[in-house]
Amino acid sequence: MLQINCLLAQDSATGRKTDTLQEVIVKGKKQVIEINKGKIVLNLQNSALTSGISVFDALKKLPGVTIGQDENILLRGTSGINVMIDGKMTYLSGKALTTMLQGMSAENLSKIELLTAPSAEFDAAGNAGIINIVTKKRNALGYAIDLRSGISIGKYWMVNENITASLNTKKWSLYGSLDYNTPHRVMTGKSGNTVADNGEKMLIDRATENVFKIRYYTYRVGADWQAGRKHLLSFNYNGYFDDFVAAKSSRLKMYYPNGMAYSDIYTQNNIAEPYHYDAANLSYKFDIDTSGKKITTDAHYISYRNLSDGLMTSQTSNGDGNPTRVSTLRQHQPGFITIKSAKTDIDLPYKSFSLKAGIKYAITSNDNAYRFDSLAAGGFVEAETMSNHFKYEEKIFAVYTSVLQKFNKTVVEAGLRFENTYAKGFTVKQDLNNTWKYTRLFPSLSVDYPVNNNNKINVSVSRRINRPSYADLNPVRWYNDQYFYYSGNPELQPEMAWLFSVAYSLHSKYILTATYGLRDHYMGRQLIVDPSTGAIKSQTANFNNAKRLDLNMSVPFNIMPFWDLQLNSGLNYTTYPIAVTAGLKQLSQWGVSAQLQQQVRLPYDLQLQVSGFFYSPELLGIYKTATVFFMDAGIKKSFFKNNLVLQLTGSDLFSTNRYKAMSQTNITDYYYHDRPDSRRIAFSIRYHIGGKLLHKKGNAIEEQERL
Repeated sequence: MLQINCLLAQDSATGRKTDTLQEVIVKGKKQVIEINKGKIVLNLQNSALTSGISVFDALKKLPGVTIGQDENILLRGTSGINVMIDGKMTYLSGKALTTMLQGMSAENLSKIELLTAPSAEFDAAGNAGIINIVTKKRNALGYAIDLRSGISIGKYWMVNENITASLNTKKWSLYGSLDYNTPHRVMTGKSGNTVADNGEKMLIDRATENVFKIRYYTYRVGADWQAGRKHLLSFNYNGYFDDFVAAKSSRLKMYYPNGMAYSDIYTQNNIAEPYHYDAANLSYKFDIDTSGKKITTDAHYISYRNLSDGLMTSQTSNGDGNPTRVSTLRQHQPGFITIKSAKTDIDLPYKSFSLKAGIKYAITSNDNAYRFDSLAAGGFVEAETMSNHFKYEEKIFAVYTSVLQKFNKTVVEAGLRFENTYAKGFTVKQDLNNTWKYTRLFPSLSVDYPVNNNNKINVSVSRRINRPSYADLNPVRWYNDQYFYYSGNPELQPEMAWLFSVAYSLHSKYILTATYGLRDHYMGRQLIVDPSTGAIKSQTANFNNAKRLDLNMSVPFNIMPFWDLQLNSGLNYTTYPIAVTAGLKQLSQWGVSAQLQQQVRLPYDLQLQVSGFFYSPELLGIYKTATVFFMDAGIKKSFFKNNLVLQLTGSDLFSTNRYKAMSQTNITDYYYHDRPDSRRIAFSIRYHIGGKLLHKKGNAIEEQERL
C-alpha cells in the first residue's frame, strides 16, 4: 500500500497554492518468517504473540532452535551459536546468555535474524551460525516516548514495566530505556537411573521442583553525535541486574531391584544468585565519500559478575522411614568475567565490486574461587576435595578481508578470516594447567544467482569454530542432590566445523533451504558415574566427528482475504559416536519439525495470531529427546493511529511443552522429564507519545536497511 502525504504551501512568486510532497510511506505485509539477503528472519514487529514472553521464549519460534535440559539454546542440535543485539556481540554463552535473554521482553523486538553461513567480517565463533536480535527503533527526527505495562500469570503473577525514550536531531540522537520484569517460573520434573551403593545395584526415582523468583532490571542509554558531515561518534551502554533466588527441592527414593525400599532422601537447596552485567561500546565512523566508503572503529568493555551462595540440606531415611542422617553443604561460588575488545573495519564499495577488511583484538578473563563447607560438630568445615579456584584467560587476534563481485546478475562474495588464539585454564589446587595455542584460517564463499525475476538461488560455505563456554570449562559443581550434579570440564577442546548452505526462493515467498554441517570435536552433554560416590556427573565433553543435515521449507497460503497461513517444516539427520562400556557406539537419528503460523484480520481492526509447533525426537549429546508439541495464540488491537496498542497472549495453551530425554549409552540409564510452567496468559498495553520536528534526510533508508 502506498500512502502519500502532501503539504499545502503558497508560492511567494506567483501566489498560487501548491502541493508539496511531504513524505512517502510504503506499507507492505511481511511474512512471519522470510529469507532476506541470505538470512532467515523472524518478524516480530507486529506480532500478537510477544506479550508476556521473553526473548528466550521468542527464540524457540525460530526454525531449528530448541532448548536443552539446562535451558541452553541449541541451534540445529548444537550450542555453538553467537548472539548479537543490534549487530553488537554479547560475548555470552551458556547459562549467562540464557539468563540475559530470559530477562528481556520480546515486545521490545523488531525481528530476529539467523545467519546460517556468516561471512568473514563476523567472528568465526558459532558453528551453528549467528543470531542477531534487532530491537525496535524510531529513526524519524523528533522525540518519542513509549510506555508499556504488562501483567501475566502462569504458576505465579508476573509484571513487566518499560519506558523508552529517544530524541533525534540533525546532529544528535539520544535514547534510553528502563525495564522492570519479574519472570518468575517453576520447573517440576522426574528423573532416575540405576546406581551402585555399597556394592549393590539400586534403582533411583527422583521428583524435583525448582522455584525461581526473579526481579530483573534492564537499562540502556546511548548517544550519536554527527560531529561533521563525515564524522559520527556513538556511545552505548547496556546493563542489567538480575536479583535471582531459587528454591530447589528433590525427593529421591532408592529401591532394590526387587522393588523393596532402600532409602528416602529429601534435599532442599536454597540459592541466592544475583547477576550483574555491564556492557559499554564506543564507536567512530568516518565516511570517506558519499558512495558508502567508510571506516569504523569499535571498542567494547563487558563485565559480568555472578555472586552465588547456597545452602543444601539433605535428610536421609531408611526403607522403613526412620531418619538415619542429616547433612548440610554450604556453597559460595562468585564468578567474574571481563571482556575487552577493539576492532577497525573498512568498507570500500565500487561500481562493480566491494572490498571489506578489518582487524580485531579481544581479551577475556574469568575468575571463579568457589568453596564448599560441610556442617560438622555444629560448625562449617571446608570440603577440601570440592573447593577450588579456577582461572581462565583468552586472547584472540583476528584479521579478515572479503570481496563482493558482480558478474551480470550473479553476486559472489568471497572472504578469508585469520584468527590466532591463546587460551589458558588454570585449576589452582590441582595445579592443572591447560593451554591452547592455535592459528586457524576461516574461508567463506557466498553466491547469489537470480535465475529470473521469480527464482533465486544462494549457495554458501564457511568454516567456523565453537570455543567452549567459560561455564563449561569451569570444574565447579552445581548439585541437584548427592546423586546428581553438573560440573565443568577444563579439558574441553574447541569444535571446528564446515557449514554448507543452499537456499532457493520462488516469488520471494516459497523458500527451500538445505544446510549440511561437518563438525570435528563436537561438544555435547555427557554423563559420567563418579566412582567415589556413585553419583551421576553431567558435563560437556568432546565427541568425535558429527554430521548434520537440515532441510527446511517455508510456504505461505492465503486462505481468504483476511486469513493468512505460513507453514515452516523441517527434516534433519544427525549422526556421531558416543562412548559405551565396550568402546564407541554410532548414534543416528532422523527428525522432523513443523511450525504453523496463522494471522487473521478480524473486524474492528483486530489482529488474531495462532501458532503451533511440533518437534520429533532428536539427538543431544548422549541424549535422545522426546516429541514436543505446543500452541500459542494472541490478539492485538491498535488505537489512535497505532499510538495505543493492547495485546492479549496465551502461551503453551494446552500445557504440552516438555524437556524430556533418555540416555543412549549403557554407561548409565539416566532419564529426565522436566515440565516448565510455560502455560501463561499475558496482557500488555503500550502507549506512544511523540512529535516529528523534522523529516529524516539522507541516510534514513540506509539506516533502515541496516536494521
